[in-house]
Amino acid sequence: MHVYKFMIINQRKLELFFGPELVMLGPDEQFTVLNLSGEKPKQPNKIRAICLLLGPEFSSDIVTIESSDHARLSLRLSYNWHFEITDRNDTKEVAKLFSVPDFIGDFCKAVAAKIRGAVAGISFDDFHKNSAKVIRASVFGLDENKRINKRLLFPQNNLVLTSIDIQSVEPVDQRTRDALQKSVQLAIEITTNSQEAQAK
Repeated sequence: MHVYKFMIINQRKLELFFGPELVMLGPDEQFTVLNLSGEKPKQPNKIRAICLLLGPEFSSDIVTIESSDHARLSLRLSYNWHFEITDRNDTKEVAKLFSVPDFIGDFCKAVAAKIRGAVAGISFDDFHKNSAKVIRASVFGLDENKRINKRLLFPQNNLVLTSIDIQSVEPVDQRTRDALQKSVQLAIEITTNSQEAQAK
């Protein structure tokens, strides 16, 4: 399902309709073209579209983060999202969908800022041990029982983020690469020692 927005030029009037649907534009009507961010990492004006996809859809991004002890990592993330609309006949609610011109760039920046803020307050070791939890908690927040929320709503345009998939975590510099190697070796040693102790 998607939504089209077009303008009747001489009346300065906007029309919105849901598709897929065949529509003939009059000589004084034109589609509103959306300029959205694309590629990885996100760059503005990479996608041009004449309709807004309501989803569910997904977007991917690359985010560079730095821990409190200055380890730099590159995260490859994928987000599932959709637009929430309760009444298609409510013109104000439908128009709200278009209130953020580059909604992809906007939500990717907002999510990246939340993740960077959370990671900046913890050590590389803490992040490495709990990366999925740290990322999800920073984006979705915690409920009153300290459990991670299941979604993030952007109220300005009713965009809902429902999941984050961490596809890869790569060190950016040699120092971080060495720290990651050491952390992995330590985890292997602990597991091996534990298994040996159980076998005795």
